[in-house]
Amino acid sequence: MTKLLSAASAEEFKAALAAIDIHVPPRIKVRKKDQVERYSIAHLLASLPSEDIFYPVNLTHQERPDFFLQMANLDVGIEHVEAVSENHVRASIFRQKGDGPQVHLLEKHLPGELRRRKNEILKDINGDKASSPWVGNQVEVEWASVMRHFIDSKVQIINKSGFNKFEENWLLIYNNWPLPSVHHEEACSLLTDSFPNKVLPSEFNRVFILDSKVLCEFGKRNRLHTVNPPSAGA
Repeated sequence: MTKLLSAASAEEFKAALAAIDIHVPPRIKVRKKDQVERYSIAHLLASLPSEDIFYPVNLTHQERPDFFLQMANLDVGIEHVEAVSENHVRASIFRQKGDGPQVHLLEKHLPGELRRRKNEILKDINGDKASSPWVGNQVEVEWASVMRHFIDSKVQIINKSGFNKFEENWLLIYNNWPLPSVHHEEACSLLTDSFPNKVLPSEFNRVFILDSKVLCEFGKRNRLHTVNPPSAGA
């Protein structure tokens, strides 16, 4: 377990967030899971409304769940997952090594798809053929389907023996799924509609999806937040 943050005021909170190491190296280098997790949690906390933070605040990086957020009024366990295709990651590494054109077409992936062989991936990135286009709201439909996949996978994990639960349990999804520009309001609505009675699984009190510029929140309130860099505070 690693203490990442301790703050008794908004000023201390802002400074502590800025002090967290959020550097994530390129995929061609050794990118560790805890580096991605620190990046995600720092951006989540920097992007939440100030009225959601109650001081004093302590944040610990751990396992099962990945973070323990202790606030004056609430103890929260936060589980993290990166929404990314393994095949896309491997293709990105090959491209960073010099395979394929520098400017390339965006390829489509499916959540849970089978791991492809190296020669298959290299053939595709060197061929650089266009996938079928996204038409209508297919981008938002795919986004919702992908996020549903990762939420469902984490519901199974939180229910396993040895997973610690707290007063509240949150899920933080760091979205790196390859897609064109997403209309987040429609995509979030489609994700909500995919669950029975439009209610997300009870295992998580709040679910957050972190995109590059938008933080989507689901729970008691479904809302969109602007992503703030940790140096900007909360």
